[in-house]
Amino acid sequence: MDSTEDQLAEMLREFKSRSKAKVIVESGLYALIVLFVFVGNFLTLLVMLLNRRMRTIANMLVASLAVSDLLLGVFLAAPLGIPTLVTSRWPFSDTTCQFQGYLSFSLAFASIHTLVLMAVNRYYRIVKPTKYRHYYTKKKTLIMILVTWFCSICAPLIYVLLGNKMVFHPSKFKCFIPIKNSSFLAYIVLLYEGIPTCVIIYCYFRIFTTVRHHNSSFHHRGNPISSVNVEEVKVARTILVIVLFFNLCWIPILIIDFLDTIFQRWIFPPEAYMAYTFLGAISSALNPFIYGVLNKSFRKNYLKVLRCRCCRSQAVVEPLDVRVRASVVAMGPLP
Repeated sequence: MDSTEDQLAEMLREFKSRSKAKVIVESGLYALIVLFVFVGNFLTLLVMLLNRRMRTIANMLVASLAVSDLLLGVFLAAPLGIPTLVTSRWPFSDTTCQFQGYLSFSLAFASIHTLVLMAVNRYYRIVKPTKYRHYYTKKKTLIMILVTWFCSICAPLIYVLLGNKMVFHPSKFKCFIPIKNSSFLAYIVLLYEGIPTCVIIYCYFRIFTTVRHHNSSFHHRGNPISSVNVEEVKVARTILVIVLFFNLCWIPILIIDFLDTIFQRWIFPPEAYMAYTFLGAISSALNPFIYGVLNKSFRKNYLKVLRCRCCRSQAVVEPLDVRVRASVVAMGPLP
């Protein structure tokens, strides 16, 4: 065995030797995060499905992000991640391992590039509003989303077609690209993470300078900013917060991958790699909470969906109560 295989064997021994208390805590915490991933993103999609007014162009991109996060919870985290943590081993076949590794990369790329689409959308809406209607119709936005998903699904294809395989990384409790394939990891970091991050930073820098200039000019003239612009800025702020929290979760992941690639071995302790996978799941769970806190429309519709049973029960009781009172009035006063 080479040094990386020795490392994996040692990690597996440490993974299997975890105390019962540690297994319960880690499994329970991860299951709770996955529950938030499922409930929050499902609720986001349900809100847009039930309310036509929520099906805006900007929210089409929100829906795309929610789909990638929901798929992560449904196909990877819940059925594969939780059993692996509970049993302290990879309890599935090698085919399942390849599927998990491939889909993990694809969904991560889909999320990152959807954030790029959201940033570029806000850039055109605020910085170049005259061109916005030309580039952003619902049909064109749908095409952008589909192209993004196609590219994301094809991203790990080169790696697989070259005959490479994923390996089970015990400390990350998931299947991953071996560290010896550093050229492919470098390609991933640059093309699918580095460049998108630069695009997002540029878009929000231009948005920030445009909004600041707009506010100062209107304040100088003594006129309030228009309500349409205020709403667009609020949407941009929500997306910016999503991007910031996404990066807070993913920058440690990128740093770990980057340094491991440079040193050609896994240099961090098992706890760091455990946090690596937890952070990826947390980033998928956070977005619905951000919508609920910062976006009034989402918050209102979340509450409406969550209260739907109460509303239905009231809808049944109230008409009955009205009919009873009407019949009493019709009968007249009691003798």
